[in-house]
Amino acid sequence: MSLLLPKTLLKPEDVLSMSPRDRDRYMEQVILQILELNTQGATVSEIEKATGLNRATITKHLNRLLAIREAFRIQRGILSIYYRNGRVVHAKSIEHKFANDKRYSIFRLVNEEGKSIYIQEKETNSFGTVRVKGGIIIKDEDFIEFMKALQKFVLEVDQAESSQQTEN
Repeated sequence: MSLLLPKTLLKPEDVLSMSPRDRDRYMEQVILQILELNTQGATVSEIEKATGLNRATITKHLNRLLAIREAFRIQRGILSIYYRNGRVVHAKSIEHKFANDKRYSIFRLVNEEGKSIYIQEKETNSFGTVRVKGGIIIKDEDFIEFMKALQKFVLEVDQAESSQQTEN
């Protein structure tokens, strides 16, 4: 079965003529669009065959999309199938500015794995461009326990630091 492709797909030679930064942005967007259009998932080989783009480049961008949690991968034997990371059913941005101009967006995701909470860390660079720096996805059924464990961790670290300061 062939992949559905975005209508705005450029030829490989046109992509190569872009600046490295524009090429990286373009590649990420195209791969995300391909994953979104192909809800049954896509492999690196399928994306390579359908687009004519370099396998190593596709893998590099898929790995970045996995790292920032925009995509997820399911292993089926030796085969890796990539998916767009769910459908956002509710989004809330926290507008509070944190240190280093970071901010967080919180989403409700629904995908083949069920419902999850997705927290994206974002930063604004010196040019005012906002980019996703990382993210974490917590399944709904794990969220309350995760928050309890996080709170316990913070309390334990605070206590340990207080003990160290009184000893010194």
